[in-house]
Amino acid sequence: MTKAQKIAAAWAGLPAADLSDEVKHLVQTRDAGARAIWAAVREDAVLAARVRGSLAGLKAEYRGHRDEAMWLLWVNQVQQQLAVPATAPAPAAVPSRDEARDDDEPTAGISLPAPAAPRQAVAAPALLFQEPLSS
Repeated sequence: MTKAQKIAAAWAGLPAADLSDEVKHLVQTRDAGARAIWAAVREDAVLAARVRGSLAGLKAEYRGHRDEAMWLLWVNQVQQQLAVPATAPAPAAVPSRDEARDDDEPTAGISLPAPAAPRQAVAAPALLFQEPLSS
């Protein structure tokens, strides 16, 4: 059992107030160890739900605070880490053109359009001007 899994297992038995304190501390940490803990928390659906509740409480706690933007950024990053599926499904094997037969392929006679060329980045942002009101 890894250190992150041990921490997640310990969190499962904590009361809500203590769990919120631990979550708040870990949200501030934002390092590789913290990401490993969030991954371990994500594996346990009940614990993940409790942590999401703590994160919602953190958002409410810092609403109107001078550091609200920073906390919202951190909490949103953790919420995204918790939302990642535990095991990503493997992509289905697609047969190559040589392996596929024409009668297996319903779009054999249709040619697909070429992908659009990527747009170049503009050096200056677009500006909008408003005509001043006449008096």
